[in-house]
Amino acid sequence: MMRDVGRGICLFFLCMAANAQTLDDAVSALAKKISSRLAPAEIARLTTRNLSSLPAADAAKIQPALTRALQRRVRDAKTVDIAVTISENLRGYLLVAEIKREGDVSIEMAEFRAGAPAAAAARPAASVEGRLVWEQEAPMLDLALSGDQMLVLDTAGVWLYSRNAGKWERSAQAPISTNVRDPRGRLQVSGDIVSIDVPGITCKGPANLSSSIHCEEGGRFTAGRNTLSSDGREFFTTADIGGDTLVAELDGRTHIYDAAHTAQGVFDVWGSDFVGVSACGARLVLAATDNDRRSPDSVALYDFSNRATVRVSDPVEFAGPVTALWPAGDGALAVVRNLKSGKYAAYNLALDCSR
Repeated sequence: MMRDVGRGICLFFLCMAANAQTLDDAVSALAKKISSRLAPAEIARLTTRNLSSLPAADAAKIQPALTRALQRRVRDAKTVDIAVTISENLRGYLLVAEIKREGDVSIEMAEFRAGAPAAAAARPAASVEGRLVWEQEAPMLDLALSGDQMLVLDTAGVWLYSRNAGKWERSAQAPISTNVRDPRGRLQVSGDIVSIDVPGITCKGPANLSSSIHCEEGGRFTAGRNTLSSDGREFFTTADIGGDTLVAELDGRTHIYDAAHTAQGVFDVWGSDFVGVSACGARLVLAATDNDRRSPDSVALYDFSNRATVRVSDPVEFAGPVTALWPAGDGALAVVRNLKSGKYAAYNLALDCSR
């Protein structure tokens, strides 16, 4: 099992480390991505700004090079504004293109390292390690550890386990009904109190389950569905990053909103599960990469700079899909359904920024 959650393999975000390591390579790669976004009758109108430490002489080369690469002859052309930002993150420099159309913004990006040879391998800036915590047959929704006690939320309710001679033994339970297809749930422990949310129901009671928990209608999950609800809106996941809010919406994409909740862009790099974490001196994102519940999944650490993403760790590969991803301490808790055994397993995802 642990071979499935090792330190990952040396893959790089969309192969950019291998194909766009120099500035020239990054410009070429970005031009191709922008071109794929333009309709046959559209032409690009570029603006650039440098928010990085890239020397001005190098930054000045970018707009002319992109203009040449995107040049096309079109009758009755429609102009599309494209704002290119030169940024940097934990791995190096980024070219971020915001393609703007009537209130809708699409984002493309390319990564490079100034002065690096094109074939050089960029080293991930951090690592993510998965440690198996618990495995069971019943569909698991969330898990919380506190010393020698463990609370497990599954589709039958909350179960309390106590560690005895190195083994977990079930000591109490509190039934909660979750009659929802592909259910989700969240439990959080604060002192001696546990709070539980499942679709349409919110509960609270003693963390040691010494007495009955009290449940009522409401909570963070939509009744009869597996979505979260806030201000009349439904979505799967949200995280606040650097003044922006990332929202995994029902269209399967991640949308970016500013503090005034104005749409700033959209991308589809991740699946519907991600969490914001403070690590490596920055606000980063741990994200699952796949929405397909029928195939193996992975989780990696991403930087989010100027409203674009770049992977800064090797992925942690799992033996099945990630069915839940919740914040836990300085990292996260991932629940995975093993495609071979059919069991559900909870993994603690710990971050290491010493690389």
